[in-house]
Amino acid sequence: MFLFLLFTLLAVAVLLTSAVVVAFRKPIQGIFSRLIGEPLSDAWVRFLTFALYVVGISSAVHAYRLDQYVSTQHGGDVIAELNVNTWVLEIYQTVRSVLGGLAWSLMSFFIIALIAFIIVRACELKRERS
Repeated sequence: MFLFLLFTLLAVAVLLTSAVVVAFRKPIQGIFSRLIGEPLSDAWVRFLTFALYVVGISSAVHAYRLDQYVSTQHGGDVIAELNVNTWVLEIYQTVRSVLGGLAWSLMSFFIIALIAFIIVRACELKRERS
């Protein structure tokens, strides 16, 4: 039962991360194309996609939380029981953790991209004036 929960949480993480990557792929491609040009933008899009998958999947499973389902106390009983309520709670926490991790990663990327865009635009305006 524990392994099934673990694989279910990983599957939820992969599906959510894939949905987020698909939703943000066009804006990310547009930003990289504008800032660094076509030849390098594809490589950077692939790298950011990889980084988003790493963040999404690593945010999904917290070993210290899942440890309670396999650890035993001194009496030999498992600390927590895997029932429907714990499944719902674990899946909810996985969804929340994955989306939170991806949101922070994308927000960091877009803030840095905004700063880079402002710098590029300022340089273009300066070049046009001279």
